[in-house]
Amino acid sequence: MTRAEFCAFARAHDNFVILTHRRPDGDTIGSAGALCLGLRQLGKTAFVLTNEQFTPRFDPFLDGLVCEALPAGATVISADIASEGLLSFDAVRMGLTPVCAVDHHGSNSLACPKLVEADKAACGEIIHAILLELGVTVTKRIAECLYVAISTDTGCFKFSNTTSNTHRTAAALIEAGADVYPINKLFFDTKSFSRLRMEAKLTETMEFYADGTVGVCVMPKRLLAEFSATEDDLDSISGFARSIEGVRIGVMIREVEDGLGKISLRTEAPYDAAKICGLLGGGGHAAAAGASVPGGVEGAKAAILQALRDSGVKL
Repeated sequence: MTRAEFCAFARAHDNFVILTHRRPDGDTIGSAGALCLGLRQLGKTAFVLTNEQFTPRFDPFLDGLVCEALPAGATVISADIASEGLLSFDAVRMGLTPVCAVDHHGSNSLACPKLVEADKAACGEIIHAILLELGVTVTKRIAECLYVAISTDTGCFKFSNTTSNTHRTAAALIEAGADVYPINKLFFDTKSFSRLRMEAKLTETMEFYADGTVGVCVMPKRLLAEFSATEDDLDSISGFARSIEGVRIGVMIREVEDGLGKISLRTEAPYDAAKICGLLGGGGHAAAAGASVPGGVEGAKAAILQALRDSGVKL
């Protein structure tokens, strides 16, 4: 699906309900919020479907946009969802799958028509281009939703996925009125005491392989309980191991629902995170990818270490 085709779809339909992904981040929330606001500006009825994993940090960006139930005749679309396995628990309970999707993951496996631009650092970049093509005026609120989307998915423009287009889009959002200082402070310069204690514990227990170039952190549920950590405390922690000097492959393993171990992999060239996680049924981008496997954190640890070996990494 091209941008023009998506815009034609948007103009031809109404009663939109936008889905966000499981364990929602700034990109899925900011993209969904901006798209919802843009559709409303065009006279459409639009909502973002509730997600039980939304956290208070994102409340200002979703204020007045969320619906708890599916309205009659809804047109269900998704933002930043790469596979059915990433649909929110609320969407799964309601039996919802999107009829159209916007995403930036080249590995997107949704069966519906989809606009995928894998060269974009964030889904928010695509949403910005769509809104302009639809003739939407990018208001201050829309600009701030999109800035959250783009800045969080690029690590405040530090990650290797950041391009000149990313910076041009961010500049356009600032020109449209986005107040970026409080957003940057909230998402990049503020840590709770629980987060700091958890980072100290992860540093103490981190395991290293391949002469210190591979770092593995394990985060069982009991660790979160010990430090009273919230989902907001876990924001961006996936890249913690990769931030250690000398580490080129960083692994974060978190115990999640249904006895699964969620693997978050961060790599630098020549290692391809998406290909490595693909061996475990996951996917993502070359520098950042993930997978969920059975067996809790120990099963996930054994699985990712084997996947690294199978990918030629000498552990």
